[in-house]
Amino acid sequence: MSSVTLPHMSIYTENVMAIRPLLDRLPEAFADPQTGIGADLMEINPDMVEQNLYGQCVSHLNDIMNLEQKEHPSARKFATEKYSEVDKPYQLYSGLSRDAFDYIELYIFILTILCIAMVAPTFANEYQTGSDSIMRCTKNGRVKFSVVRILAAGTIFTIVFIVGMVIHLSIINLAFGTECLKTSFQMLFSIINLPNINLGQLQVILVLSGLLSLLASISCTLFLSAKCKDSLSALLISLAVILLPTIVYTALGSSVWVSTILPSAGIGLQNSFLYQLYGFNFLYIGDMSFWTPYIILISAALEIPVFGFLAIRSYCKHRVA
Repeated sequence: MSSVTLPHMSIYTENVMAIRPLLDRLPEAFADPQTGIGADLMEINPDMVEQNLYGQCVSHLNDIMNLEQKEHPSARKFATEKYSEVDKPYQLYSGLSRDAFDYIELYIFILTILCIAMVAPTFANEYQTGSDSIMRCTKNGRVKFSVVRILAAGTIFTIVFIVGMVIHLSIINLAFGTECLKTSFQMLFSIINLPNINLGQLQVILVLSGLLSLLASISCTLFLSAKCKDSLSALLISLAVILLPTIVYTALGSSVWVSTILPSAGIGLQNSFLYQLYGFNFLYIGDMSFWTPYIILISAALEIPVFGFLAIRSYCKHRVA
């Protein structure tokens, strides 16, 4: 038995494993245009794959957009134009799996919760103990005091985040090798994904988007801390706001603005920035369509200064009851 099995395993390893991700993507590319159901791999003509794979990908993208965005021509146009920018042929190097990127998002999610728990008492704890009344009487009380605290919190948790992500990604890349980072995004997720990036660039994008969402969440938490009278209330409300996009996305799907415009919209499980990046989720205003990854990034970038300003304003206007 072993004399038969081992040669077969050797042939499989040498000839099939190297192109396994491509084989997994082919049923999707040749899916039924009416239902979107993937084709049977054994029914796909190898000559069609060799001669017209990327043309079939364009056709499949149009089929998917016609099914999912039938009433939104602007979304269909955006997807077509975005996919036309993707470099072809796709690059494929064995190594990283999808799980590795899910772990990145899980790490960001856990780190965000820990950071929020630590930053929530920043102002509220001073209200609760009464020490805030003393601080307000000093030369640098109110505005300067609140600005320094906000900048200190942002700086500390930015450093913590960057160091943590460098360690995490170093472990992943040393374990699987760096050559696999050249693999096209489409070879690991969906063959018609819109971003024109490889897996190395995907890691960088996830880190930067995670940092942006973390800073937006911290800024929002500082505002809530400045509004609440005790640290427990600030912590509970902050955690509820942080988890709200995940809850809304799970219950109502991606068609709700709340799941994408809150500070932690890019952080979570099924609603994470990674899932939005390889999905085809759009939000609409009239005839205009907006791809959710863009909404998440723009919202987070705007919320950092807005909530920071509101935190300073709320702290300065606070009065002891």
